[in-house]
Amino acid sequence: MFMAGKVVRQSLSEQLYQSLRLALMNGQYEPGERLTISGLAEEYGTSITPVREAIFRLVSERALQMRAATSFQVPRFDTAQLLEVQAIRIELEGRAAYEAAGRITPKELDELRVIHAKFIAAAARDPAKASILNRDFHFALLRMSNMPLLMGLCENMWTLIGPLLRLFHIRMPVREIASDEHKHHELLDALAAGDQERSRKAIQEDIVWAEDLIREIGQELATGTAAAR
Repeated sequence: MFMAGKVVRQSLSEQLYQSLRLALMNGQYEPGERLTISGLAEEYGTSITPVREAIFRLVSERALQMRAATSFQVPRFDTAQLLEVQAIRIELEGRAAYEAAGRITPKELDELRVIHAKFIAAAARDPAKASILNRDFHFALLRMSNMPLLMGLCENMWTLIGPLLRLFHIRMPVREIASDEHKHHELLDALAAGDQERSRKAIQEDIVWAEDLIREIGQELATGTAAAR
């Protein structure tokens, strides 16, 4: 009986961990936002123990910061830390795009095109949804690379930067996101051609494209002045 109960508790802890991790990737929580174990337990309708276990896993991954025994905070990364995350993404997602271009199927390419179209449509009216769809696009590409270890590392980076990317989509002018020059278009063309180096370059340039605004938001986060505007 004891072992069965233990398995159930660990399963719930894992579910909560995955749910909170996804919420961070989606930008559901803002940089600097305070979370409490009791508040999350109430939100998810569960006991404190599995929430504590999930939270401490996220703390160990630097996705959350511990402020007190029962209080945690979404990190306010400074510009240097954010650019470090960007640099890691550039290398890893570039490799993923390279690999995907060599193996992508017509069905997978159509899947990416559908996600991109939804992303562009959402950019004009719902920045939060656009942020999630942008993540869906990048994660679909990662999956298509067939490199699960690399995908796991990239998920860690998105957990760290997710709260900021929502601010990015709120602040970035729609005309720039919806432009025909958006690097997703270049990537889709390169994937269709099976051009691995061009695919790598396109996704890397897509990530670099965000850096000026990330520098700006990073400076504001460091001084506590960041806002959606």
